[in-house]
Amino acid sequence: MAQGPGKKEAATFFFRRTFATLQLLKIFELFRQLVREQLVSALVEATGLEQPVVEKALSKSTQVDHGDFAFPCFLLAKAWKIAPPECAKKLATTVRLPAGISKAEAAGPYLNFFLERGGASKSVLQACLASRFEVAKKSPTGEAIVIEYSGVNIAKPYHVGHLRNIIIGRALDRIHRHLGYQVTSINHLGDWGTQFGFVWAGCELWGRPEEETVDGLVAIYRRATALKEAQANKTVAAEDAALPDINEMARAYFKRLEDGDKDAYAFWKWCLDISLEYFKNLDHRLGVFFDHYMGESFFSDKLDAVEAAIRKSGILQDSRGALGVDLGKQLGFARVFAEDGRSLYITRDLAAADYRDRTFKPTKILYVVDARQTLHFKQIVAIFERMNHPVAKKIVHIPYGHVPGITTRGSGGQDRTSLKALLDEAHERAKEAYRSEVSKKPEGLDEELVGESVGLGAVFFNYLCRSNIKDFHFSWEDALSFQGDTGPYIQYALARLNSIEAKAKEAGITVSNDFDASLLSDDDSYALVSYLSKFEDALKKAATEYEPFHVANYALDLAKMFSGVYRKLRVIGEESKLAEARLALFMAVRNVLHTALSLIGVPPVDRM
Repeated sequence: MAQGPGKKEAATFFFRRTFATLQLLKIFELFRQLVREQLVSALVEATGLEQPVVEKALSKSTQVDHGDFAFPCFLLAKAWKIAPPECAKKLATTVRLPAGISKAEAAGPYLNFFLERGGASKSVLQACLASRFEVAKKSPTGEAIVIEYSGVNIAKPYHVGHLRNIIIGRALDRIHRHLGYQVTSINHLGDWGTQFGFVWAGCELWGRPEEETVDGLVAIYRRATALKEAQANKTVAAEDAALPDINEMARAYFKRLEDGDKDAYAFWKWCLDISLEYFKNLDHRLGVFFDHYMGESFFSDKLDAVEAAIRKSGILQDSRGALGVDLGKQLGFARVFAEDGRSLYITRDLAAADYRDRTFKPTKILYVVDARQTLHFKQIVAIFERMNHPVAKKIVHIPYGHVPGITTRGSGGQDRTSLKALLDEAHERAKEAYRSEVSKKPEGLDEELVGESVGLGAVFFNYLCRSNIKDFHFSWEDALSFQGDTGPYIQYALARLNSIEAKAKEAGITVSNDFDASLLSDDDSYALVSYLSKFEDALKKAATEYEPFHVANYALDLAKMFSGVYRKLRVIGEESKLAEARLALFMAVRNVLHTALSLIGVPPVDRM
């Protein structure tokens, strides 16, 4: 077999240079790319084939024991007048191995090439160790994005229907920040509309609730809307027969609110303050911290400008007293103002998009909103397109599917289970699962903290391990298993990695910068290193496709790979240099796993 001149020295120089100048986990991929280029040249020289032919034929190996690159020798059989397996054996003895390739092995009709594993492994592991729990974090790119999620309505409680929105939005928020984007996160509160009129009308008719809570406001709202239905259906109870038309009361109140009436505003502000305290408490429990709680009311003084801009563009039309834009057969007539001049959801969304574009100057405005609102966002984009407004190309609707089956023990199967009740139930169920499934528990463990972290992790991961748009049926048993494809399984793997570090420290084993990565050339260790190098790709794919499941499933696969080999790759009881190298490997896995869980919102657990 021919040997390239100064191979080891060239490889060493390559790693020192690239580690100092390149983004952390891209070192490994760049190394592969450069070595591949040199390997293509060597194969052209050894086979006489044209470079484009070799470029196309040389592929990545799919299994670690088959090396890193595979070259099919069928291409040589005719010219060399021998069978492909013999071509592979002959080529193995004649091809010049470039720097970075340790060996070439014939395997049937293929010639497999193996990267020099020690240098590649050390670069990847040093990158992961140096980054601690911010692996693959990027410097600011200067590119701004706005992301809107949650969008809960004032005077109404968080319920389980909001959960998928929040989980997806929070993950995309964190992933984009991690990749260097300047992110502005907004909870676009539903704090403007006729629904406040029903709360106000109910308080006028029956008095304000004794307890100033969201539940009290909801009770008033439900009683008022029930009266509305009864009046519409002419089924009003005798004791309510003399009451005025509550629908008209509500509409009149909201019109006064839009017109700036002080008393109407004071009542609205009372509802807002009660609701915001409630929302922020639950958001913080979920690990969500918005840059802005910026509701529809914020844009109430910007609606005249919206109407003026649409009129100026010449597309505003009157249809049965309502003002709107005819968007053709597919998208229909989009009403922008109601018959009595009231603004509508789409009016305020147009104002919001225009404001965000002018204020934050983003390249994208992301809307995490139920798939059922797809037509709404198509109409918004179409209106802006007809206005020749630049924001039309920046709006991205990120739809998501439905999740039936997520209920609590006391909900009686109601889909509108309160979010707080769900989180409390997750906490209790997680403690039960932990006590029954985990036999060896660390001393002094705070089971309440474990219950909260595992409960949240179980629910969050179960939502994020599939594409946003897919409907799925939630199962407590599946979500809370410590053995399946679940959040608790990954959290347990992370806790085990922390335990390995703690026990190694007790045995006097630590990791220095000059650990010997050449001792990690076995297939199991190298497979882990190779997969660590792919973490950044998973992050970028999640950001580009707006699909956090790429990071969730990466974390699951990494946890599985670790769990499958950690007993084989022992640290305690091994020779000191081997123990140090393996500890470096496991700590790198720990750092990447911790980073991945944090980005998708699954609480990392140190001890379990």
